[in-house]
Order: sequence, then C-alpha cells, then structure tokens
Amino acid sequence: MKKITQIVAENLVSLRKINNMTQGELASKLQYSDNTISRWEIGEASPSIEVLEKIAQIYNVPIDFLFKEHIKKDIEKDERLQKINKLSSMLLMVSVVWFVATIVYTYIQTFFNKNYWTIFLWAVPISCLVFLLFNEFWGKYMYKFIILSVFTWSLLLCLFFQFFEYRLWLIFLAGIPTQFGIIVWSFVKPKEYKNKDSFK
Repeated sequence: MKKITQIVAENLVSLRKINNMTQGELASKLQYSDNTISRWEIGEASPSIEVLEKIAQIYNVPIDFLFKEHIKKDIEKDERLQKINKLSSMLLMVSVVWFVATIVYTYIQTFFNKNYWTIFLWAVPISCLVFLLFNEFWGKYMYKFIILSVFTWSLLLCLFFQFFEYRLWLIFLAGIPTQFGIIVWSFVKPKEYKNKDSFK
C-alpha cells in the first residue's frame, strides 16, 4: 500500500494536469514557489492541511479526494466530465448571444417592420468574444489563433454590411495586416501557453 504522502503527490499532479494548470500558475495562486510545488508533486514534502484545503477549493474537489488512491479510469472519467461541463457552459453562453439576437430581430421586425438581418451577423464576432473568454481559462493556444481570425473577418464583414450604402470594400484591406499580425503572433507563443499545452 502506498504512503499517504505519495498518494497526495500523485493526486496533486493529476488534478493540476486535468485542470490544464502549470506548476507556476498553481504556485502563484497559493503564493508559493514553483520549487515547492515540484517537491510536493514528487513526494519530497507535503503541504499543510490549510494549503491542501486551498488546493481542493482551486480544483473544486472535496479535500478527502486528495488523500484517496484513485485508479486511472476514475481520473480519466472525472477529466471527461469536466470537459463536458466546460463545453456545456461555453455553448450555453453562446446560445444566450444568439437568443438575444433573435429577440432583438423579432422585436424590430414586429414593431418597426424592418428587416435588420445584420443582427445575426453581429452575433458571430460577439460569439467569438465569448469563446475567447472561455479559451483563456480552459482552451489551447491554437484555438485562440482561430478564434481571433474568425473574430477579425466577421467584424469587418459586419461593418461592411452595416454601412453597406457607403460601399466600404476597402475595409477588408484592414484585415490583411491584422491577420498577418495574428499569424506572426502565433509563432511567438507565450511561456504560460507553452507550459499549459505540454500537459494536454
């Protein structure tokens, strides 16, 4: 049977990876050094009960989870459930955006008899902002690149149709340097994203 120190260490590693968190990010939340987190995870030292309670709160698990030995299937099942919950939350927020767009469109069409179909176009970049917000916490760096690209071109498209009478074709030229900047920026990958992606 494993020692409690080793069980806690393995659970700390598993929970951190499931939550796509680096040792540095966890250390920052707990106000400890990366080296201390590393020592906890290899079983050289153990955090105090107070710190374990904080860790349990960060990972949204009961504190006794940290002291129990978990088989790999249980951890993978918990990881799948977390991913499903995150995806559900994100899709729910996006559906709210489209619901509001539908309500506004219906209201204008009913009471003002005007077909403002561009409202649905505006829902696309707004949805991208929602995806971007969730991606900051749970997503991958490559998703951020895709989301920003879609946001840029959909926003330009919205502006073009919103002011269609002015024939603003040249507005799409603004998308070229912006897209180029996003591409270049994607090669300069921030350290926190590099570390985060390495655990996926």
